[in-house]
Amino acid sequence: MKENILMPIGNRIAEVRRSHKVTQERLADILDVSPKHISHTECGTSSLSLKNLMEFCRQFDCSLDYIIFGKTEDNSLAKLPAEIIHILQTGTDKDIQRLNRYLQTYIDLMNGRD
Repeated sequence: MKENILMPIGNRIAEVRRSHKVTQERLADILDVSPKHISHTECGTSSLSLKNLMEFCRQFDCSLDYIIFGKTEDNSLAKLPAEIIHILQTGTDKDIQRLNRYLQTYIDLMNGRD
């Protein structure tokens, strides 16, 4: 069976949209498309135009590389666990602050060892 290349793209669009607490209806308004088209895009049965993908990335401050390929902009991030990259890409400010506190604790512990 042929792999659906639109499915992971739709999943990432839905993930970013949800992380910004935006409904499908609101995203449809932003991109001037129907809510049904957004639903189909997120399910992987349709896709956004390049113009709308670029607008999506601009509105939600994410890279087209992330939406299309799932890649981060910084190759050094690829060395991090997927869960941390996920938080960095789609996390709320509260999620990122929490991650920063955990990382600072780790740094403090590493600096205190002999």
